[in-house]
Amino acid sequence: MFTIQEILKAVKGDLLQGPARGRCVSVSIDSRHVKKGQLFIAIKGEVFDGHDFIDQVTARGVQTLVVHRPIEVKDPRASVILVKDTAHALGDVARYHRLRFKIPVIALTGSAGKTTTKEMVAAVLGCRYKVLKNEGTQNNHIGVPLTLLKLRPSHRIVVLECGTNQPGDIAWLADVARPTVAVFTNIGASHLEKLKTTAGVLREKWRLTTFLGRKDKVILNADDVLLSKQQKRLRHPFKIMTFGINAKADWTAHAIHVHAGRYLKFRMGDRSFELNSCGINHVYNALAAFACGRLFKVPSRDIARALSLFEFPQGRGQILRLGKGWMINDTYNANPVSMNSALQTLQAIETRGQRIFVAADMLELGGKSRLLHQALGKSVVKAGVDVLITVGTMARLAARKARQLDKKIKVFACADAHSAQKYLAKIFHNGDAVLVKGSRRMKMEEVAEFLLASPKGSG
Repeated sequence: MFTIQEILKAVKGDLLQGPARGRCVSVSIDSRHVKKGQLFIAIKGEVFDGHDFIDQVTARGVQTLVVHRPIEVKDPRASVILVKDTAHALGDVARYHRLRFKIPVIALTGSAGKTTTKEMVAAVLGCRYKVLKNEGTQNNHIGVPLTLLKLRPSHRIVVLECGTNQPGDIAWLADVARPTVAVFTNIGASHLEKLKTTAGVLREKWRLTTFLGRKDKVILNADDVLLSKQQKRLRHPFKIMTFGINAKADWTAHAIHVHAGRYLKFRMGDRSFELNSCGINHVYNALAAFACGRLFKVPSRDIARALSLFEFPQGRGQILRLGKGWMINDTYNANPVSMNSALQTLQAIETRGQRIFVAADMLELGGKSRLLHQALGKSVVKAGVDVLITVGTMARLAARKARQLDKKIKVFACADAHSAQKYLAKIFHNGDAVLVKGSRRMKMEEVAEFLLASPKGSG
């Protein structure tokens, strides 16, 4: 609940009209579902502008509005607050609300594995605490504030995934969330169109630590070259804790192996852990979750149980039965780091059939896109893929490189997801293992749905 005075203070806005007294029970940015008594923040999105729906909002009983252009509301009881930017105002209100609570806020970022790690951390901490987390991929300047605005006195810990595709995003999210623990999964070639280089990616991601103090913690992947250098290069007011497989770290996994061609088993100290995946990269996600769990006194046996029961989020390394074979549904997004991780899973999974990789364009890689797609072709050959089906103009470069390096691999280059389905209908056999992956706009979920509906993918 917010008073109008609290809202004015949070957003540093001007009251255009209406009373300066009153209360709002909650906050909404959706004109379709706004309710009486809520604060409505009119945000201009890519498709719709909340300012165009002010009449509908007030007709639903809303009497407090935040706008970034002058709006006259007919209802004299309506309080209209003018700000420079309503998206920033949403963050300002969320920050104000977050600072009401003296509880741990874990914020995590990285080039790959963010959502899976966030879900694992929340599952582990959920053994002992009531956890608030952002649902799905609500990890941007809209999703993070909306998540924080759900914070209630019953919550004991917040777990937030923070994403970026341009300089300044992470610093803003850190300012809004004010984390007490920052977790870094890895740093690699992602969003290079605006972040330019991996050094630029590191610089942007590291801004998650901007508001950390001497009592706060950073948990990072010691096996990641850039993160390891960052740890050693700078003096930090906060404590850094590490996890890894190869490097010396506070938490290390060993005796890692794929069990029954399908599950990962590993040990930390004298305790065994199991994951519902055979992708080695997921050990790092589990290590980050283990580190957060131990930091907040969750017993190791409870962490092990939570990890063994963990179901991977849809479209993020999800392994599904496909007839007598498997499908690795990793369709949500893609960059070079996550592509190589997914290929490791395809290489590790047990199959008597073909290993098929349906790979679409990796977007937002800027001037390095050609080289990175060619490098993907090399990785495909190294992973022992039998059939490569590419989707998109840049992924075609991966097809060309794979064909150059291995004459035995079957390679098909398609313009779109529909064409890829036609090839799959001819090539896929019951018992094959198929990895489907590409950037979000490439619609690779259509290929995954096609496979699941295929008569060859059942029985």
